[in-house]
Amino acid sequence: VAVHSESYNHSVQIENAQEKSSGSQKKLLEKYVEAVIHAPASLGLTAAPDAREFWERHVLDALKILELVPLDLQKKTMKALDVGSGNGIPGIPIAVALPHWNVTLLDSSNKKSGFLDMFCKFNGIKNVTVLADRAELVAQKPNFRESYDIVFSRALSKLPTALELCIPFLMVHGLLIVPHGTSYKAELDKSENALHELGASLRAA
Repeated sequence: VAVHSESYNHSVQIENAQEKSSGSQKKLLEKYVEAVIHAPASLGLTAAPDAREFWERHVLDALKILELVPLDLQKKTMKALDVGSGNGIPGIPIAVALPHWNVTLLDSSNKKSGFLDMFCKFNGIKNVTVLADRAELVAQKPNFRESYDIVFSRALSKLPTALELCIPFLMVHGLLIVPHGTSYKAELDKSENALHELGASLRAA
């Protein structure tokens, strides 16, 4: 389990995204940003006022998470799960950046999941599967439990709860990445019991 502090600088310009993705991938991510920004407010996808802010605060954030994944794993065909995907962060940017990965977006909201599913199908993102359901229920299903190489959980809940919801999805020796705010050290202290009960070890990154 890697707990990532989100204290780095977000002042990267939109043109610099080519460091993480090719031209066609960058265009696809820009279409995703525009789709989120112009989606009905009733979906509650973002509070960002414009595309540039959403790109810098969310898309680049998602791509930054990949720095926590060893390069050898990035090059392999991995099975990844984004728990509590919401507006598709970090799952969609990661799926676009690594099209050889199989990425599942899991969220309990039918409306948000419907938006993500429609966007992926309309834009030919074939390595993404969208699932509208509750994590604690899906984790009990044989086809999903202990089935993923890597699990992401961004802004899902407090760390102990996130661990309880996400670790059951991991294969043995799988990697859980939980981007967290500046309070992550206090959250780590509260998570010792959950880690012990779930048979997981933790490192801060």
